[in-house]
Amino acid sequence: MAVQTGVEIKNVICGLCSDHCRVQVEVENGRVVQQFYEMKKSSKTSQRWHTVVTSCARARSVSELIDHPERLNYPLKRVGARGENKWQRVSWQEALDDIASRLAEVRDRYGAEAVAFTCDGENNCAEEYRARFQALFGTPNMAGQAQICYGVALNMALAMIGGVVHFPSVNPMTKCLVLLGANPATATRFFWYQLQDLKNGGMKLIVIDPRVSESAAMADLHLQLRPGTDTALLLGMLNVIIKEGLYDKDFVDKWCLGFDSLVRRIQEYPPEKVAEITWVPGEKIREAARMYATNKPGIISHNMGLEQTPNATRGFQARYILPAITGNLDVLGGELILSPHPTYRFAGEVECSDVMSPQQEAKMIGSQDYPFYSSWATFHKLDENTRKVRGRRLTAYWFAGYAHTPSVWRTIITGKPYPIKALITEGTNPLLTLPNTKLVYQAMKKLDFHVAIDVFMTPTCLLADYVLPAACYLEKPFMVGGDYIPSISAGEAAIPPMYERKREYNIWRELALRLGQKEHWPWESLEEAYNWRLEPLGATFEEMAKRGGDNSPMEFKKYEKLGFGTPSGKVELAPSMLEELGHDPLPSYTEWSQGWTSPLAREYPLILITGARNRHYYHSQARQIKSVRSKSPDPLAQLNTDKARELGINDGDWIWIETPKGRVKFKCQCTTGILPDVVSAEHGWWFPEDPAEEPFLHGVWKSNINVLLDDGPEWCDPISGAWVLRAAQCRVYKAED
Repeated sequence: MAVQTGVEIKNVICGLCSDHCRVQVEVENGRVVQQFYEMKKSSKTSQRWHTVVTSCARARSVSELIDHPERLNYPLKRVGARGENKWQRVSWQEALDDIASRLAEVRDRYGAEAVAFTCDGENNCAEEYRARFQALFGTPNMAGQAQICYGVALNMALAMIGGVVHFPSVNPMTKCLVLLGANPATATRFFWYQLQDLKNGGMKLIVIDPRVSESAAMADLHLQLRPGTDTALLLGMLNVIIKEGLYDKDFVDKWCLGFDSLVRRIQEYPPEKVAEITWVPGEKIREAARMYATNKPGIISHNMGLEQTPNATRGFQARYILPAITGNLDVLGGELILSPHPTYRFAGEVECSDVMSPQQEAKMIGSQDYPFYSSWATFHKLDENTRKVRGRRLTAYWFAGYAHTPSVWRTIITGKPYPIKALITEGTNPLLTLPNTKLVYQAMKKLDFHVAIDVFMTPTCLLADYVLPAACYLEKPFMVGGDYIPSISAGEAAIPPMYERKREYNIWRELALRLGQKEHWPWESLEEAYNWRLEPLGATFEEMAKRGGDNSPMEFKKYEKLGFGTPSGKVELAPSMLEELGHDPLPSYTEWSQGWTSPLAREYPLILITGARNRHYYHSQARQIKSVRSKSPDPLAQLNTDKARELGINDGDWIWIETPKGRVKFKCQCTTGILPDVVSAEHGWWFPEDPAEEPFLHGVWKSNINVLLDDGPEWCDPISGAWVLRAAQCRVYKAED
């Protein structure tokens, strides 16, 4: 490998979180020095990105990341017992030959469905190529976090509106913003700075959150609700808007289907009744409904707060009804129905989502119990409906086409409805990022064969038979966008992969060639594959990376030409897809059987919110990066100051948080900005400095909040299968020294 000399500036897509900032990386004599954002003009947008990147601890740690002493550099084969942390360095040829042989053996003996995959798509994994390999191999079983990470939201949007409206398109025309279980200050920093500008310009801000977050502190109206009751609150707002005639009658009459039946249903949710459920005063519910409905155009922005609650699917139904009946859909300053890039060959044209037979697709784990989400048949219907207005196919690999993850682990353990014998985990850490950690652990120990692809030796990697060293985002090119937004962003590799690290694309391709997929992988490199996708634009990847990307103009009120991408061509307030699947098509709220009103609450009297975002980390990543860890060295749990005093706990004390599943240890952060009966704990905590071998697994059992959570049927949304992370009952007590 030739060594670069001198100083170069490389245009890179950052892979340290899902924002995928386009940044510049300084490379000196072939070594990464720093990552920064160069302001080429004094625009507001440029200033915001500069602030985002320069204030990001992860972005400033690139020189530590690229050659960290704990990085995986060579293929490793397990030689001891699984979890014993005994490995043998092997060549790539030996590893890939053996892996391909073992996968083929499983496929030939048990069927392709006996191999499952799990990933989270971060670290710029170019996930569409994993999807391509998986589809051509023939298994429908991809497990992961999508059911609680945009997946349910987007499926409901597609079923009701025939398009994606998730990503907030706020601009100076936006008059009201509702943050629903979201805190951009810690989750999406660019949006946070944009929000502050708009708020200073007069935009109304409503925040729905059990905590007084940074966003809630600056809101015009903060609805501090009981965790898990968001759906009831939204139905209460709908009650007020409809009863007081604050909806857009012309739009409803012309473009909405099911309004009359909705009117009857929401009579069950007057503000006073909703106040009893949510703990939000009825008058505040009225005020929020009026503020949102009368300050148009308006936007509702959600992140994970709603998606991880017991009534997630119904909550999103109510969430999308609100902009529909108030005329806030596809208007400037409102909720834009997103379109794909008109010419770029995006991920949907790469992933080969149509190569499996219907019989093989029907084997997807969860498709019988949760066909609204975990079903290829549902995806194909959504694709057919939306293609009428999109003009292009849907992309499945992130937003749909996922097996029901809790059911996948149970299938591995029980062998029912059929055996799953092998698992490939790519850039993900299920022992830290999925609930019911002990069950996930049990499933991984039961596997016949497990391959892990990652940049560090995570607890999940420790349970693998092979660990393959992945290139990090600095060592590979990346393109993002085009599927649901009419723009794409491109970034080059800062340096070639160091040591024997490989780009995930090359791993999938080399396995594919060994497994008979040669004709489907004509591109020898990821750059070549990107060149093919850019051909319709008349550009090469190298050219695109230099100019940063390509943007197609946004259009508004697209429905006036072609209608909405639903079976009826209208916004379906009571979606026909739900009715076809045997569900009540109208929204409703159901009190959770495992929650605040259950007998369980007598022994576990506090409500646990998990998944709280620490802005220095991204999920379970970066705990071994010293400069990042120094910013936040310990796992934190927020507890109301008065409640802490009642329990004999002081700020900074170590505490146990306990549920029927077990207990884990956190450092207490006392605050008046959280409801007295609520505790909020960070997620993703493990300790790379702890021993790797069993039973320690880098401290996976110490402060991993997912140890406390279940994922059985009673913990899953009955329609989508999404699991509850933000409404569990727990108890808290001081940890003895």
